[in-house]
Amino acid sequence: MNNKINNQHTTALFLGDSIVKGVSMENGRYKVLESSYYNKFKDTVFSKTKNNGKFGLTSEKLLANIEKIKESEPDIVFISIGANDCNYNWKEIAENPDSNHIPAIEKTQFEDNLCSIYDYFLKNNVSTISLNFPPLHAEKFFNFLASKLSGENIMKWLGNVSKIYYHHESYNNIFETVTRSYGIDMIDIRSRFLLNDNLEDLIGIDGMHPGSAGHELIYKSITDHLLTRAIRKDHSRVA
Repeated sequence: MNNKINNQHTTALFLGDSIVKGVSMENGRYKVLESSYYNKFKDTVFSKTKNNGKFGLTSEKLLANIEKIKESEPDIVFISIGANDCNYNWKEIAENPDSNHIPAIEKTQFEDNLCSIYDYFLKNNVSTISLNFPPLHAEKFFNFLASKLSGENIMKWLGNVSKIYYHHESYNNIFETVTRSYGIDMIDIRSRFLLNDNLEDLIGIDGMHPGSAGHELIYKSITDHLLTRAIRKDHSRVA
């Protein structure tokens, strides 16, 4: 039985970080999930897809290599970027908690980079759909760091665990604000995570990467969005 969802695009490119790649932590090791949202997507929605998700990718690295996107000749791009921009060098923090530490990419630069990325897509007439950040589970994230580094020193620098969540959220807010200002479709996966009664089960032990259940939720969010968009287009034709 053909269970593919009808769509008006033929080639899809996914851009972003390790979550886009499908990385999750299982048994203390990172691995790419066979049940990642991308793998589910390519089997049910598009026959021709490419996943350019990369572990540790920041907006700066993406922007530096953005011309390579032309090689894939996508007519639609799904992008999620910024979760690594807001990350800190936790090893340095654990070793020097009294020093000043800045994120990998500071907020103003992240905003500028994202604008440049969207400008490129618009200039090259690439249809774009953005996915905002899955929420970071602050307690899991801190406990994961503390299992490898000095939790006492990290907490000395942080002050409280909730700072991890709010810092991550501030970058997501920038992502959402810039995306909306460009009029780009955005799939609000973050809200679907936060509204889920089983949030604890959606995010892996490291507090960052969704597990299989989280990827299933992202997959459903994407397909629901595409279906809604297709219905709206059909209605506009009729009108």
